[in-house]
Amino acid sequence: MCVELEILILKSGKKKYEIARELDWHPSKLSAILSEVYEPSTIEKEDVAVVLGCRVDEAFPTKRRESSHV
Repeated sequence: MCVELEILILKSGKKKYEIARELDWHPSKLSAILSEVYEPSTIEKEDVAVVLGCRVDEAFPTKRRESSHV
């Protein structure tokens, strides 16, 4: 799950369907992004950030890979 995005949505006070409507998306698209089934494009990430009033890297932080110690 994209926890950072979920937190920003909660902080916005908006319902997920309202955000999807503002983005002119079907609500299932936002759901797929939140569950990390769908990787949004750079433009889609920017659009989400505008609607939520945040930076792209706040909503979609770069994931760090865990190194395996042998």
